[in-house]
Amino acid sequence: MRNLFRSPPVDVFFIRGYAKSGTNWLCNLMNLHPQIACTGEFHLRPLFDSVRAIQTAPWGILSREKQSAFLEDAFYQMVKQLIRDVGGNKRWCGDRTPCSLRSTFVPGVRQLYITRDGRDAVVSWAYHTLNYNFNAGPRMQENLQRFKADPNYFEQHKQDLLACETVVREFASQWNAAIIDDFQMMQSADRAEIDLPYYWIRYEDLLTDARKYRNEIYQFLGLSAAKASPLNALTEPGFGSADTNRPDNFYRRGRAGTWQEYFTAEQLAWFTEEASEALNLVSGKAS
Repeated sequence: MRNLFRSPPVDVFFIRGYAKSGTNWLCNLMNLHPQIACTGEFHLRPLFDSVRAIQTAPWGILSREKQSAFLEDAFYQMVKQLIRDVGGNKRWCGDRTPCSLRSTFVPGVRQLYITRDGRDAVVSWAYHTLNYNFNAGPRMQENLQRFKADPNYFEQHKQDLLACETVVREFASQWNAAIIDDFQMMQSADRAEIDLPYYWIRYEDLLTDARKYRNEIYQFLGLSAAKASPLNALTEPGFGSADTNRPDNFYRRGRAGTWQEYFTAEQLAWFTEEASEALNLVSGKAS
């Protein structure tokens, strides 16, 4: 039985960001610190959606203001305790599910939010669907057959990877909406409208100086960077290995701007038409 009186204080944090934006890399960086356990993806959004549904159910006692607050408090405590238990009660225990800030918002929980140029993200996503045989529509099934026959096919024919306009536009539209919503959440936090302590890091900046930004995040969590282990093959920018250029490797490539090798001018126009606002936001060019 856990000694509740002598246990050290334990808190939780979330790593958030759009899929294929670096949440896994950021998690690996955090785990270099002995006081952090970021154990994986909890995928708790369905639970949050269910709580919101209960709070808005007509005639339900938990939809009343006071009782709804009781439900929220009990649910948030359960979520935090679950992450602590799975993390083994290190000083900080984390959940690195790639999702939006709003979808699993818990007041006061610190958020490490990572963004990546959506054009690099869609290339990474396309390879991810091929490597893990996800059902992403008929066109991606055609690509899958090519990939199975020759994993290097799309490295030799790069501009075939995103040849389907529907696939590119759907990804760009969804990415754009998610990024805009995340930035609205951060802006609400900046105005003190919500209790959302966050640290925003760009994937591209992390590539330029992983140690610097890693240490800043440790400081954000109140930890000493001096206690962390040095970067290794899974945490160095680019993953520290030429082997990551293999198309069938989970750590396929860790660079910025490689989208330019894959996009035709027409494909770039598809993406930009759907996601120009988010592209400006993640680049820091938005007003």
